Amino acid sequence: MNWNTIYIKGRSDFREEVRRKLEHSSLRFMPGYIESISGKNDLYWIDEKITLRKFKEAIGSKLILKHRLTFFESLEAFIESQHKSRSLEFTAEEKELIELMKSA
Repeated sequence: MNWNTIYIKGRSDFREEVRRKLEHSSLRFMPGYIESISGKNDLYWIDEKITLRKFKEAIGSKLILKHRLTFFESLEAFIESQHKSRSLEFTAEEKELIELMKSA
């Protein structure tokens, strides 16, 4: 049997809730570990026969929407999403301009 890796990113700590949902499903999975202080990242290895759709259905739409979960099937896509979220923050110069516009 082969395993596929699924990376999950969310806006809040979702790991315990997701793990609980998956434990009560019939899916074959192994939890992984991504070093994350915030608890906003996680990874799982799932049986190669399981589609991403079935994996998401096991977790449930309410939980996915509650934590705004995003799923990635490759490490490259996951890392790229981390860099994109950092680049969405304003630079110091942009913050100064915003403050200047607010005061005008």
